[in-house]
Amino acid sequence: MPKAYLTIDDSPTAETEDLVDFLTARGIPAILFVRGELLEKNPRAIEYAIQKGFIVGNHSYAHKPAGEMKYQDWVDDLELCESLIEAAYLNCNLPRPKKLYRFPYIDRGDGQKNEQIDMATIKENDQTLPLQEYLHKHGFEQPFENMPSTCPNKAKDCLYTFTTRDWMLNNKHRGHHNIKTIDDLKARVDADKSLQEKTHNHVIIMHDQLGLFDISCALIDYLSEKGFIFQD
Repeated sequence: MPKAYLTIDDSPTAETEDLVDFLTARGIPAILFVRGELLEKNPRAIEYAIQKGFIVGNHSYAHKPAGEMKYQDWVDDLELCESLIEAAYLNCNLPRPKKLYRFPYIDRGDGQKNEQIDMATIKENDQTLPLQEYLHKHGFEQPFENMPSTCPNKAKDCLYTFTTRDWMLNNKHRGHHNIKTIDDLKARVDADKSLQEKTHNHVIIMHDQLGLFDISCALIDYLSEKGFIFQD
C-alpha cells in the first residue's frame, strides 16, 4: 500500500479545531504549517492542535513568495512566525519536537512557484542556496524519510510530492478554477499515476482554509479508502 505524510498548510482558521478532532478520531497524524499572521489572531486553535499531539511547522508570517522578497525581509518574516510558534509551545508547556519550514507556494527563493506546477523538478541554485544555508544554520530540518530522487537530498525545507489543489474549493476561489467539486479532487488523485508508487513515501499537501473542512474530511477519507497509510 502507498505510504504518505499528510501536511496541511495555512492554519489556523475557525475550522482548525474541528479538523484536528477529525484527524484525531481517525488516528491520522499531520503537520500543520501555520501562517504567523493567522496564528497571531487565533493562537488557541494551534495550541489545541499541539495539545492533541500534532506537530506545527512554519509557513512564514505574511505568506509572501520568497523569490519576491529581499533576503533580510525573508529572514525577518520567518523569525516573526518562529516567535509565535515558540510562544504557542510555551503556553502549552510542551517541548517543540522539530523546527520545520515550508516556503509559501514552494517558492524557495528563485521565483519558481513549484506548487503551481505539476511534476515539478525542484532544484537548488544560487538564489535558493542562501536560504537553505540559513535553515541549516538555525536547526530546521526536512523530516520525511524515503523521499523520491526528484527532491534535493540536502534540502532543509519541507517539500512535497503531490498537492491536492483543494484550495480551489475554498470560500474565496470556489467556482473560479477547473476544480469545482470534491469529485474533481478525487479524480485528480485517481489520475496521478505517481501516487501509486510504493518505492518511496509521498508527501501530500492539503490546506486549512475557510470553507474546506467538509471537503478536507471527504478527501482524507477517500485517500484512506484508496489504501494510503499515513505516516507519523
